[in-house]
Amino acid sequence: MATVCTHPLRAAAAAAATVVLLSRGSESRLGDRQLTGSHGQSQSLNGFEYYASSTIYGDTPMTSCGSLDTRELVQGTEYFAVASAQAMQADFDTEAHGGGCSWECQTASGTKIDRCTYEHPPGTLSNSAPLDGCSCKQVGACMCGKAGVGAGPASGTAPMGCFTCGRGHFLQRNPYQLDSADGHKLKGTEIKVVVADVCPYGPNYKWCPAVPGEQNAAGARNHFDFATKPDVKYDNNFFVFTPEACSDELLHRMRNATSCPASTWPGAAGEL
Repeated sequence: MATVCTHPLRAAAAAAATVVLLSRGSESRLGDRQLTGSHGQSQSLNGFEYYASSTIYGDTPMTSCGSLDTRELVQGTEYFAVASAQAMQADFDTEAHGGGCSWECQTASGTKIDRCTYEHPPGTLSNSAPLDGCSCKQVGACMCGKAGVGAGPASGTAPMGCFTCGRGHFLQRNPYQLDSADGHKLKGTEIKVVVADVCPYGPNYKWCPAVPGEQNAAGARNHFDFATKPDVKYDNNFFVFTPEACSDELLHRMRNATSCPASTWPGAAGEL
């Protein structure tokens, strides 16, 4: 059963320390270390630039990228709508749409801490749990995010905020068989993705890194939460990808539908 994430508008309605990845008794190896998001590992990444973990949350009529309807956005196109991790779109306008995007974390005893850390058996995220009963919550609306300082090849975190696109491929590897000998093999066919939402760290501290360069509990510096369900036999498979320009049709749809200001679009003055 694939894992799903919690999204900012749902959560609203109803710096940075590196995430430490621990197994019980020793540091977890997390499988092939060549597959941890390094931009330069072109052979391990099957010719793509970045590496991500993935989840599914399903289509929604209201997203953080200016209230886009994910189903309508990609209908009739070759794109899959996704939410990208907060680290991939860490720049939020603090003056608009409810004031930025942050988080608050605490242990089960109520002690405030900056991040949650995870422990899990070697080679799998099955039965993983946050240390000291840690939990986090979202602070701010997390609306209209764009790539922030630090995203890019050096950090291994892809600069993919709202209204950005990419092409990629699922891998055989999944978080429950991290050391699989066939994990590097491609699964299904190449697909295109468009970022229409955010996966904020606060309610998704297991999967969605907070700032560029950080890894999640699965050892990935990027994460995509799919609104459009993948057309492969899916088990939270990892995903390799390269950012690229969106199609003209998709740009037209997003510009007509979004309530985000032009300043949040990729590039200077809202120009791609």
